[in-house]
Amino acid sequence: MKTIKPTQAVAAILARYQRRRNCQVPVTATDVYADTLARVCGDDVDLEPVERGLIRLKRQMVISGRRLVTLLARHLREIRPE
Repeated sequence: MKTIKPTQAVAAILARYQRRRNCQVPVTATDVYADTLARVCGDDVDLEPVERGLIRLKRQMVISGRRLVTLLARHLREIRPE
């Protein structure tokens, strides 16, 4: 397993995975249903494109669950102001 360099942005890592594995997945009907259901329930859940991309990689079994959690945590640290 390759280690992820701490200086790489998660968006760049995601782009590399998508380019290497050709994982450009369109939004599915299930994604639309989940967004609509969350909105109807009053939840304000809006995933960023990087977060959606990472979840799609996990669904396609390109990355493991552990790698997903690691990358999502790094992404949140990157976008959260100090």
